Amino acid sequence: MVVERSNKSAASRDLWRGLLRFNRQQAGPIRYKRTVLTLRDGRRRLLGGLILQSYWQESYVELLWVAARARSGGLGRKLIQEAERQARQRGSRLIHLNTYSFQAPRFYEKQGYRRFGGIAGSPKGASRHFYVKHLSDA
Repeated sequence: MVVERSNKSAASRDLWRGLLRFNRQQAGPIRYKRTVLTLRDGRRRLLGGLILQSYWQESYVELLWVAARARSGGLGRKLIQEAERQARQRGSRLIHLNTYSFQAPRFYEKQGYRRFGGIAGSPKGASRHFYVKHLSDA
């Protein structure tokens, strides 16, 4: 075993290629698409955004962030609704994500996401929550 120090990028690419080749053999074409949604103010300053990864018949919210000055105005809800619309358009049957206890678990529950797992104590004093929403039922 070797800890890559000088060729991390090349090794990472090769590892991903190997996994993707295997996944395609097992489950067919991945049809991967990454969608980046942003919210900006009148001066083009970033207020928030969402990164969505879609593959096979599912989508994953990699990141959702809204600046403190823009919270409580429904922007997070608009972002997640647009992500769900994009996911449905891609043929996703479900959308999933994870969040920490100090981030937004209640927000996602209000949007119809169901918690299906968690990890306690990571980071210390907090927990990580995993959520899913079945788009065909939504």
